Amino acid sequence: MEENNKYSNKDYKRLGDRIRSNPEQIADEDLRMLQSLRLSYKEPLAIIFKSIERIAYKVDHDSICTYRVKRIESIISKLIRFPEMQVNRAEDIAGCRCIMSSTEKTYELYNRLLRNKDRLPFVIKGTIHDYIKEPKKSGYRSIHINAVLKDGDNRRIEIQLRSLEHHNWATLVEITDLLYSMKLKEHGQAANQDLFEFHRLLSLPSQDVSKKDKYFIADTAIKYNYVETIGDVFARNYLDVRRQWNRMKLQHCHFFLISTGSDGIPDFMGFTSFEDAEQAYFAKFINNDENRNIVLTHLQRTDFTKISVAYSNYFLTFNNTLIHILLYLSDAVTNAYRQNKVTLFDRYYQSFLDITAFWMQKQLLEVSSFNEDKNARNSLILRTEWTNSIKNGISALRHITIKMHRQLSFDLFHIVPYYHMKKKQKQFKSRIASLS
Repeated sequence: MEENNKYSNKDYKRLGDRIRSNPEQIADEDLRMLQSLRLSYKEPLAIIFKSIERIAYKVDHDSICTYRVKRIESIISKLIRFPEMQVNRAEDIAGCRCIMSSTEKTYELYNRLLRNKDRLPFVIKGTIHDYIKEPKKSGYRSIHINAVLKDGDNRRIEIQLRSLEHHNWATLVEITDLLYSMKLKEHGQAANQDLFEFHRLLSLPSQDVSKKDKYFIADTAIKYNYVETIGDVFARNYLDVRRQWNRMKLQHCHFFLISTGSDGIPDFMGFTSFEDAEQAYFAKFINNDENRNIVLTHLQRTDFTKISVAYSNYFLTFNNTLIHILLYLSDAVTNAYRQNKVTLFDRYYQSFLDITAFWMQKQLLEVSSFNEDKNARNSLILRTEWTNSIKNGISALRHITIKMHRQLSFDLFHIVPYYHMKKKQKQFKSRIASLS
């Protein structure tokens, strides 16, 4: 409790005023004060995480639970964005997150927390924000709960409950910000109107995305070379991180410490017990001179594919929302073909073929890396999991491609786009032949 009582409310108010007045030159003493505040969350964060993780696993064996303390630069950014906020009363300095396999499982966990509140070591404080039922304007979906320990500790821990699909969308926004040097997450439309609307549409259930929306998604993906730009970074990091993972032989670990810096290169460690992992987390946290983004996560069934998808914003290896983009692009191809919009069809179909060739090239690199990885070949668990990952990647692309081409059938009304398609397919086959 010492850290929590070290400074008064007036001290924190003055701290906020000093930071807002000159955010470019923050005194070392003020930075130490922020670090002291962050460290004070250690005990309540660990207790709440451990209790909520236990319930999440009972609800969903595929759940992933994590905790983190907000980085100093993120706290400073929030102080500037919210002039009335007092830093020690912020509700998200420290937080736990549970990623469930579906929206149904997310609500099951939420309802269990409410039903078991008398047996939990914490109480829910303030308003519960259900951004799944009422999404934010950006498309963000999650349930936010504030909790404090029952022992009188008044430091609030934010608990986020979300599905893997909603998590993938949220991490893709962060990845876009990182790779395109934007701040969509902080500034929304003001950062970039095209990409804001692009991500908002991607957050919608597929049945709510209109033909016009699909054209917009396709046009924006092409304009910003989106799939190739992000996919290239993913593919490059994926193989490096996969080799690192296989070399460390983490298949018997259930707790993972992940950190990334401005270089985007991830670093991770594995642990068999929560106590060891938690101790390592705060040791890394205290000595975080580079202000790296650090998260401690729990994975009951150790699986590289699952953790890399769930934490693509840390690993920069893969994000399932890219599949949705390719699906909408294929729908744009089909719609343009049916409407006999030849110029539009040419544009979308060529882009689809370019992305397919790009994707296939990356798959070939992964197969080559798999064949060269001795650790994967010598471990049935690693070999099976990686093989399934490769098969799933190929299957997803194949499914989208076959479904699209079935709808591009020949008839006299569509003779011009059909002729263009056949010509492009011939060029595509030559291109693929040179790859293999």
